[in-house]
Amino acid sequence: MKFINTLCAGAMAATALFSAPTAASAEEIDLKYHAFTGQGPSNLATRWFMDEVEKRTDGKVSFTRIFGGPLGKLSGQPENIKVGAFDMGDFSPVYNPGIFALANVTSLPFMTDNPMAHAQAGHELFKTEAVEAEFTAMNQKYLFPGQWGSIQLLSHDPIRTIDDLKAAKVRAHGGAAEILKQLDITVYGIPWGELPAAAERKVVTAAIIGAPADAYAFGFGEIFSYWDNVDWFYFPLPVSINLDTWNALPADVQSVMEQVGNETVAQARKLLEAEEVEAREALSELTETVTLEPAEQAKMDAVRDATWQSWAEAREAEGLPGQAVLDEFLALLEKHGG
Repeated sequence: MKFINTLCAGAMAATALFSAPTAASAEEIDLKYHAFTGQGPSNLATRWFMDEVEKRTDGKVSFTRIFGGPLGKLSGQPENIKVGAFDMGDFSPVYNPGIFALANVTSLPFMTDNPMAHAQAGHELFKTEAVEAEFTAMNQKYLFPGQWGSIQLLSHDPIRTIDDLKAAKVRAHGGAAEILKQLDITVYGIPWGELPAAAERKVVTAAIIGAPADAYAFGFGEIFSYWDNVDWFYFPLPVSINLDTWNALPADVQSVMEQVGNETVAQARKLLEAEEVEAREALSELTETVTLEPAEQAKMDAVRDATWQSWAEAREAEGLPGQAVLDEFLALLEKHGG
């Protein structure tokens, strides 16, 4: 399928591994970018960013692009960026909630149905003092939101009520897992690579995953019969750069990267929406679309509010400004029309 393109020859990985960011001369800077997947929906935005930086610096900056995850999984990206195994990469607070506890507010459920507003609000939030401190503690400089994907529900049986959810065996993570726990629904934390087989064997009968793009790309439309075309949450996938690498860059290069990073917020969404056209059409043909009944969604909204508050209280218990960060993010969403 067109979204899947596993790259990275062994020679490239071997060359990149353990090599420090290089400046071949005062005019040439090579930055190593590592993607935890092959070329696909998750790194559309980052590829656009790198292309633009190379173009706008007239080749002064180039990127060694390492796809396919040869240097580690998604969960290992923050630590690898921290120690300089590579200079730049995408990661998710959902997979590293202990390290990016405050940044993870962006994965709370049913915050908005406006993905552009969500990405714009996240971009501003990550530059605030409290959240930026999480990046600094990991020796990183936040750059831009990356590919902010929709997380939706697919299932073997139609799910129209909360009782239907309780009867299902649901794979979920991030904000979806948090709201299901509030409903006393058991959540199955099956890794992405094992999920297709688990879904086919009905170890899980429903999955809240990236959709429509990833769901189509990885064949879930051929596994599940029903699709809830509603965004449960948006999967935060910020891109950051090693802070030592960043500090060593010339001021003019930093300026270009920050400008392009700001532009990438909107560009990322446009790129993903273009890719989703085929995925939406295909999933509509492969599955039947169902949603929660209005009265059931109202119940879910009430649980959503409790989930947000539980998140804030948990961060406060850790000595972090959870309520202030939640309030700020909600204000930013409102500012951007979300």
